[in-house]
Amino acid sequence: MVLLVILVGVGQKDVPTDGSFLLSFSRSVSIDAVKAAFSITPTTDGAVTSVSGQTQYSWTPSKPHTELTIYTVNMKPIYHVGHHRVGSGTWSFTTIIIPRVIAITAADGSPLKDGNEVDPGATMKLTFNDAMEPVTIKVNVGTQVAALKWAADNKSATFSLAGMASGPLTVQIAPGGRDQTGHLVPAAFTLKSGIYWHDREHTVSLPYPALIQVPNDQEAVDQNGLQAADIIYEYVAECGITRLTAMFQNAPDLIGPMRSARFISLKLGRHYKGLLFQSGESQATRSRAAQDPTPQFFDTIGYQYRTSARYAPDNLMISGDKVRAAEGLFGLGAYTIPKARPNLSGGTAVNAFNVDEHYSTYSYDSNTGTYTKKEEGHAYSDASLRQPLRMEMVITLHTREQTLLIDNHYLHDYDMDTSGRIDVYYKGQQYAGTWTSNDSHGPLVFQLDNGQAVTLPPGLVWIDVVR
Repeated sequence: MVLLVILVGVGQKDVPTDGSFLLSFSRSVSIDAVKAAFSITPTTDGAVTSVSGQTQYSWTPSKPHTELTIYTVNMKPIYHVGHHRVGSGTWSFTTIIIPRVIAITAADGSPLKDGNEVDPGATMKLTFNDAMEPVTIKVNVGTQVAALKWAADNKSATFSLAGMASGPLTVQIAPGGRDQTGHLVPAAFTLKSGIYWHDREHTVSLPYPALIQVPNDQEAVDQNGLQAADIIYEYVAECGITRLTAMFQNAPDLIGPMRSARFISLKLGRHYKGLLFQSGESQATRSRAAQDPTPQFFDTIGYQYRTSARYAPDNLMISGDKVRAAEGLFGLGAYTIPKARPNLSGGTAVNAFNVDEHYSTYSYDSNTGTYTKKEEGHAYSDASLRQPLRMEMVITLHTREQTLLIDNHYLHDYDMDTSGRIDVYYKGQQYAGTWTSNDSHGPLVFQLDNGQAVTLPPGLVWIDVVR
């Protein structure tokens, strides 16, 4: 009696990991006898099926074999259907290894996949399933060829993003590289990522936006918590002094100081479907709020508090936990401020610009892809982080302004419900366009003159409301 193993010869190498092999007998053997006699080590689940009557059987693994592993097939002695003995047999084979990238990770070891972002200047790590031949591996990072630093075992390599501009990033390895036994990398590897600055501070997620009134006079700066805001609107409140409406989808540990609302604050609360936090409001603002109600939360014991670290009246503060708790008192529907990385074209390179009405100068930092801000020469920072305040995008929003004399006070009112011109500053480029209020209870819409939609990127977007 002759027992043959086809597709796996003795000592054969580079056997496919998903390959089945054929057991062929010169006389009929029952499938139960074959199943009882067959074994493979390392132990692998599989199935024996008939291919041709009782003389040919196929064994197929239920899952791929481990790569670059020696397997041994054993057949115990069996008896064919005529009760004659068939001798035992042993065969060994080695599976192939197909070199490939098995992971790409950030500096902290967290795995990266398409859509994940990395910080400027970050180090990335490629890990392969086999020891590679370094000279054959070429990694393109954007338009540059990465300088790879290989580990001693040649199974992983790191590269730095230092000096690369903020924006979309593609990491690609072309096919054709080899491992140290000559096996080719059969397919390209691509990761679509992006280099962007991120605020890593602790925050509390909110079900809908919190709009917090923040003073911007000399006694109030530098404020706490502004870096975590999604959008900050700045506008003249009175006597040339500006005020901020800071919008948070995620509240940091400390926000403030907090002051009173203005007419524009009520409109912004309506547009962005949030809760307006403030210290209080004048009779004029209260009357305006009654005409078009905007949910508001005033200075309340157990929520806001006065800190001794600041001088009154610029010392009313609130924590992120209390913002979340206050929102729980209102039955507002869940809402998230729309955010997405914009893809803009047709801009003009501008690295610094002024907003004269707010005595402001913005400068672009190409190392982080963000803007920093000075007002009257003072460089803005977040008092909690003790780091420069960084804006992902700056917009100057031009609109109609009314100066009203109410109760012997001059108040400014801004049109936020029609349309007007904008200048957009993003990644060192300036763009011209328009803003539109398509929905009195929805966010403002921004569009470039070439028709491109301007989405607001993740991170802090600063909007200067001017004439």
